[in-house]
Amino acid sequence: MSFRLKTILGIGAIEIFLLAILVFSGLNYLHSSTEDQLLNRASTTTRLFASMTSDAVIATDLATLDVLVDETIKSPGVVYARVRRKDGIVLSESGDAEALSVPFVRDESVESARSDERLDASHAIVVAGTTFGFVEIGISTAALHATIADATKRMMTLAGAKILLVAIFGFVLSGILTRQLTSIQMGARKVAAGEFGSQIDVVGRDELADTAKSFNKMSAALAEYADDLMDARERAEAGRDRAETVLQDAMESVPQGILIIDKNEKVLHLNSAYQNIYAADDSSLDQAGSLEEVATITSRHIAASFENMEMAANTSTPGQEPETRLQALRDRARKQWTSRLDDGRYLFQTSRSMQNGGFVIVETDVTPLYEAQERNRKLELERLQASKMESLGTLAGGIAHEINTPIQYIGDNLRFLSKSFEDLQQVIESYDGLLANTDKTATLADAAKQAETIKADADLEFMFEEVPEATKQSIEGVSHVSGIVLAMKEFSHPSSKTRARVDVNKVIERATTVCRGEWKHAAKLNLQLDPNLPTVMALEGELNQVILNMVVNAAHAVTEKDAGQGTITIHTAALRDGIEFSVSDTGTGIPVELVDRIFDPFFTTKDVGKGTGQGLAICHDIIVNKHGGTIGIESEEGDGTIFIMSLPAGDELADGARADEAHADHAVSM
Repeated sequence: MSFRLKTILGIGAIEIFLLAILVFSGLNYLHSSTEDQLLNRASTTTRLFASMTSDAVIATDLATLDVLVDETIKSPGVVYARVRRKDGIVLSESGDAEALSVPFVRDESVESARSDERLDASHAIVVAGTTFGFVEIGISTAALHATIADATKRMMTLAGAKILLVAIFGFVLSGILTRQLTSIQMGARKVAAGEFGSQIDVVGRDELADTAKSFNKMSAALAEYADDLMDARERAEAGRDRAETVLQDAMESVPQGILIIDKNEKVLHLNSAYQNIYAADDSSLDQAGSLEEVATITSRHIAASFENMEMAANTSTPGQEPETRLQALRDRARKQWTSRLDDGRYLFQTSRSMQNGGFVIVETDVTPLYEAQERNRKLELERLQASKMESLGTLAGGIAHEINTPIQYIGDNLRFLSKSFEDLQQVIESYDGLLANTDKTATLADAAKQAETIKADADLEFMFEEVPEATKQSIEGVSHVSGIVLAMKEFSHPSSKTRARVDVNKVIERATTVCRGEWKHAAKLNLQLDPNLPTVMALEGELNQVILNMVVNAAHAVTEKDAGQGTITIHTAALRDGIEFSVSDTGTGIPVELVDRIFDPFFTTKDVGKGTGQGLAICHDIIVNKHGGTIGIESEEGDGTIFIMSLPAGDELADGARADEAHADHAVSM
C-alpha cells in the first residue's frame, strides 16, 4: 500500500469517525427531544380534555360529552378519546374502534408505546378536590418515527457528501505531500540497485525537502564508501593470498601432523608431518581425498588406541581395524586420545570442531614424553622403596630389642631348667643308690643320710615352685616372639599386592605391633577400633606403610615434648560410603605456618639426619591418589596433632589408581 493511499485512507477514517460521532449525537438529541415533546403534548391534551369535560361529567350531560369527545379526536395524531366515570363506566368515547376495544394501559414513556405505536395517556377529572371521573386519550407515535427517519436520512446524505469531498481533498493533498517522497523512493531504488551517488531534486523547504537533502548526502557518502570498500576488498584479497601462503608454510613447518576435514568428510589439508608420522614412503596418504581413505591408510600403522597414555602403556592390543580407526576420527565428542603405532611410538591425538561443520585433527609424537613418564614412574617406585627401607632401618633396632628381651629370659629359664634337671637327676640317682645299698653291707642310715644331703642341696621345694613359672614364661616369650615375627611377616609380605577387601583394624593392630619398639617408651597406645568396621577395597601393603609412618611420626612428636608421658590414639569408625580412621598424639604439634607444607615431598620438621621428608608425602599419595580417599590435619603447636583419613568402601578406583595398581607388582615390599 502506497503512502499516498495510506494518507487518503487515514484522512477518510478520521473524517468518518468524527461524522459518526456527530450523526449519532444529533440523532440521539433529536430522538430525545421529540419524545419529550410528545409526552408534553399528551400531558397537556389530557389536562385540557379533563378540564373541558368536568362540568358535563358532573351534570351527566352525555350530549355535551359526545361533542367534546368528537372535537378532541379531530386533533392531529389523536387516535381515540374516552371519558369514564370514577366507577369506570364509560360516559362517552370516539375514535379507532380497535384501539377502543383494547383494555386501557397508561404508557409512562414513549418506549412503552413502541409495541402498538400509540402513546396512551389519562388524567383525572377533579373538582374542588373531588374526583368525578377520568379522561383517556391515545396519541399516535407514527409522526415521531417518521420525523426521526427523515432526519436520519438527511444527516446520512450530508455525511456521505462530506466524506466524498474529504476524499477528493485528501487525494489532491496527498499528491502534493508525496511528490517529494516519490522522488526519494525512486532515488533509493537506484541506490539499492548499485547506482551510488544518485541525486534527486529538492522541492520546497519543509521536512520532506530536508529529508531529500539528507538522502543526497547519504548517496554521495555511499558512493565514496563503495570506492573505499572496493579498494579495501582488493587489499584484503591480496592479504588473504599472502596469509594463505604464510599459513601453508607454517603448517608445513610444524612438527605435529595436521589433518583438516570439511563437513562432508573431505580432506581440505594434510601436512607433510602427518604423512611422515605414518611412514614417509606411503605416498598414498598424500593422495587421500576423504576421511575414510585416511582411516584406511593410517590403520595399517596403528597397533591400538586408548583413552589416555596410562592405558596405552599397560595394555597390549592387536592391530586396529580401518572401521575402528574411522569411527575414532569421526567421534566429535572424543576430544583427545592416545594411539600406539606398530613400531612402538606413541601419538597424542586431539580433535576440534570448526564453525563451518568440519574439524581439525592434530597428532603429536609423544614417545619421549612417555619414556620420561616411565622414568618418573621408576623413580617413584625407587622413592617408595627408599622410604620402606628407611622404615625398616627405623624399626630394626626396636624389633631386635622386642625379640631380644623375651629371648634373654627364655635363655635364662632354659639354663635354670637345665641346672634343675641335673640336680633332680642327682637326687633320683642318690635315692636309686639308697635302694641299691639296702642289700649290701653299707648301713641304710649312711645311704639315707647321703640322699638327704643331695636332696637338700638340690632345693627341690624351690625347684618345684620355679620350674612351672619358668616354663610358663618361656612359652609366653616364645608366643611373643612368634607374634612379632608373624606381624613382621604379614607387614612385609601382605596377602595381596593388588586391591582386595582389607580389614583396616587388623592393619592397625599389625602395624602397631611391628613398630612397638618406637612408641613403647614414648607414649601409651590407645586403640579405639570399631568392632563393626566394614572392609574396604585397598592395597594392603600400602596401608601398612601409612599406619607405620603415622605412628612413628606420632611417637617422635611425643618424644620431643615429654618422652614416656604422652598418648597416641588410633580411632576407626564406619561412614555411610566408607570408613574413617585417625591417628592423634599429644606431642609438640605443628606450627600454623607449616601446616600447608606438611605433605610436600622432602619437607620435614625434624632435625637434619632424622628424617627425609618422604613419609607424609607418601601417605598423602597412597590415601588420595591411589585410593581416592581424603587426608586432613588438625594441629596446634604444643598441643598435639590429629591426622584424619577416609577411604571409600566401593570397588571403584579413583583417578590414577588403576595405573598405580598395574605397577604395584613392581614395588619391592618391606
